Amino acid sequence: MGFGLMFMRVSNPEVVDADRVGLAEFLAAEGLSSSAETGELVRVSDGEALTFDGEWTDLHLDPLTQAEPVSGGIDHATLTEQEVTFIFGLCAAGKMMIINPQGEPMYIVPAGTHDRGDLPDPDANVWVHTPEELAHALGSSFGDFASFRDRALGLSDPGAAEGQA
Repeated sequence: MGFGLMFMRVSNPEVVDADRVGLAEFLAAEGLSSSAETGELVRVSDGEALTFDGEWTDLHLDPLTQAEPVSGGIDHATLTEQEVTFIFGLCAAGKMMIINPQGEPMYIVPAGTHDRGDLPDPDANVWVHTPEELAHALGSSFGDFASFRDRALGLSDPGAAEGQA
């Protein structure tokens, strides 16, 4: 069970192509490339998978050479400072919004990458201008998700949260 995020560019309500030039420049500056087969991001220097804080990530990005609109995502986000900073930079470079299927906020717009009229639901979004603001916007959703996950997996006593333990 993971806290997932999707990255894409939309123009009400259609998915449109990300800024491929911006993404290519961002990946080059980070010393990364995207695997044409899997979308996995790997270091150009040694072919090793992208890591955050020493841990492998399942963050993925469509190949920049594909004909369809480029998008990406992460299936098991941990929201460490390093990971959030990278996601913010990637999405800003590609002019992609962050879609949070776990709940509020549903749509997160980094660095002014979209206009209000581009958004599927203008009332369910948050605008962030820094990685710190992104971390804050995702923090409550992640906390709610982690609490749900722990209850679903039997890792916490639901009565304890209500003072019934």
